Amino acid sequence: MLIKNRKELVSHGNQKGREVVLDILEAGLEAPGIYEHTKKMIRIVDGKLIVGHLDFSLPSGREPVIFDLSKINNIYIVGGGKSIQPIVKALEDVLGERITEGHICIKKGDDVVVTRVGYTLAGHPLPDEDSVSGARKILAIEKRAKEGDIVFWCNSGGGTSLMALPAPGLTLQDLLDVNRLLYFERGASMPETNALRFPMTNLRGKHEKHVHGAALIKIDVDEVPIKGRSFGSLRGKYPNVYDRAIAVLEKYDCWDKVSESVRRFLKKADPIYLPPTEEEIKQRPFYPFRVSGPEYMLEGAKEKAISMGLNTAIFVSSLNDIEARPVAETFAQIAKEAELMGGPLEPPCVFIFGGELVVTVGKATGIGGRSQEFVISAAERIAGSKNIVIASADCDGTDGPSDNAGGIVDGYTMERIAESGIDVSQELNNHNTSYVLKTLGDTINSTRGANVRDLRVIYISNKID
Repeated sequence: MLIKNRKELVSHGNQKGREVVLDILEAGLEAPGIYEHTKKMIRIVDGKLIVGHLDFSLPSGREPVIFDLSKINNIYIVGGGKSIQPIVKALEDVLGERITEGHICIKKGDDVVVTRVGYTLAGHPLPDEDSVSGARKILAIEKRAKEGDIVFWCNSGGGTSLMALPAPGLTLQDLLDVNRLLYFERGASMPETNALRFPMTNLRGKHEKHVHGAALIKIDVDEVPIKGRSFGSLRGKYPNVYDRAIAVLEKYDCWDKVSESVRRFLKKADPIYLPPTEEEIKQRPFYPFRVSGPEYMLEGAKEKAISMGLNTAIFVSSLNDIEARPVAETFAQIAKEAELMGGPLEPPCVFIFGGELVVTVGKATGIGGRSQEFVISAAERIAGSKNIVIASADCDGTDGPSDNAGGIVDGYTMERIAESGIDVSQELNNHNTSYVLKTLGDTINSTRGANVRDLRVIYISNKID
């Protein structure tokens, strides 16, 4: 079981409803299957290394790539992200002693399961000196690779922080300041924040530039549903990476708040630090594959709910970059609509949501995360209901800077908060939702899973006549 404190979570409140929600949540969190998918995609048959499987092709479709191992000199494994260990472990189990060398950056606090590849435990959500040193080791391996070699580049969300190698002229402090200012204090979306972080770092998104001659195989755990990919208006309006970065700083009134070195770097717009163009990539042996994404998690949760006899809908598969609090209040109202009026789904029913919301922290000092903020914000709207249970969890096991994945609430939560003496409005304003949920015994503690964003489950057991 991925959820480690299930017994505590179902010991109070709407116990039957909580059992249902946690069953659905568990099924969704287990569904991405990164290790199993990678083992299916990469295999050795009669001295040939086969990479690819039509079950995991990119939208354009990609036939498997076949390498004659007798003609391969070295096999390297590099990468960074919160979900890459299952990929790397599968590669280790398939390739064994054929692996020449490797290095990956993974999150501090994670259990280490890789055995043949070197690793650095690095900082996330904010990078640290270990993020820098680990990225340097990866870069050194990539630059050693040459024609006749294979480089496996393992990728998932979180890699920008975990492999934070500042571009020349910039420092780690520059990266920290931009990340704190935009994402935490001003509430910029992750794509907007990455519009700054990508050009300011010398590894993430630029592996193709560093690997010369060797076959580069990207194995990706994607955060975006395969049918929901969109570059959005920001990239369309500002095709140039540096113009885009400057536009984001100006949008959030931050241009004068970042260091002079950052402004100088962006205005110089040196093309050497840009990601490779599509034309450059086409000229190299580059083979990207995708082994998992949010749709596996969402469908896993949906299938479980349907098997329980519940009317079920994936309401929004990729609900991103919107403040958690108003979204939670809105969907709590939708749950009440189903409870009172029997629609948009007839109870007993389940609404499922994916994506990443935003919590603009400003100068607040509390500890929480978008999933915890979501459930506490919803709790007041469903107070007194005997039928509604709401849970939200970050599938990678950590919600923001807290040490848990998310939380669960029901119609009894506000009563229990009042009994505890907590001023929930004050704690919400300070974004201190982890404290509230821990006091109630309602934080969801789970093992590290896939990094395919969040899973939110809303369950309504009966319609009120």
